[in-house]
Amino acid sequence: MRRANVMAGVILAVFGLVMLVIVIPRQIGPGPDGMMSPSLVPSMMMIVITALSLILVISNIRARPVDARAEPAAPISRDEILALVRILGLFAVALGLHLWLSPLAAGFALVAGAQLVLGERRPLLLILVPAGFLGAIWLLFYKLLGTAIL
Repeated sequence: MRRANVMAGVILAVFGLVMLVIVIPRQIGPGPDGMMSPSLVPSMMMIVITALSLILVISNIRARPVDARAEPAAPISRDEILALVRILGLFAVALGLHLWLSPLAAGFALVAGAQLVLGERRPLLLILVPAGFLGAIWLLFYKLLGTAIL
């Protein structure tokens, strides 16, 4: 596990440095005078990711070696991987509904589908929670703020 953590930390650190040195400066131009640079927040996030990955590498290199037989075989179970696949499939379906039907259908499918994936089986909650959530968003943006979402 230590070896995997060191490798993941190194890969993330290299990714963060490449983003800081090459990608962000080339892709995000300077902002207008008197404003913060548009690249400020992406740069800050990449600095945080790089720093955290370096902490991961250093802490795992400095840690005492653990007997290989004492470590668990896999930190992620099969059920967790299947749950991840279900959630990714749900997002794919919601994206398709958004593109081909409507954002309302996609939002309803996303919230109700997430409830189903997480184990909710009561039909009333499967209908009322997405409807209430989408209704609250509509109320906030269109009535309270007086603007469209997009």
